[in-house]
Amino acid sequence: MLDERERFWVRRDGRQKALRPSRYAHEQTTGTVLPSSVMLLHACDVPLCVHVDGDPAVSHLFVGNQRVNMLDREQKHRGGNQYSALGWRGTSRRQRVQRSRELRRVLLTHGWDRARISGALAGVDENQPRLF
Repeated sequence: MLDERERFWVRRDGRQKALRPSRYAHEQTTGTVLPSSVMLLHACDVPLCVHVDGDPAVSHLFVGNQRVNMLDREQKHRGGNQYSALGWRGTSRRQRVQRSRELRRVLLTHGWDRARISGALAGVDENQPRLF
């Protein structure tokens, strides 16, 4: 299983460079090498997500900068107050890491399955009966 600190090593200009999984997936899918000054942002707000597509309407990753990132944060009401992280409030780091690993397992095992992804993000066991 991948560790949350996983990096991909590539050779550029005769030197080794470490890339995060989302950035590596973006480069592999689009064929575009982004300069370090360019940020790769997550439309889905899931840091582990590597769902990239050539079609911007489908891709969860998009190119931006710090200003775009802050505007996105503001529009989604993720500001740094006690109410913005309500879904994660009271969740320990250990629990968040466990959920992240479960999300990764679901994606690797089942691909992009919205119901399973939703369950993994909510911390609900995959075999738990659902109402809807």
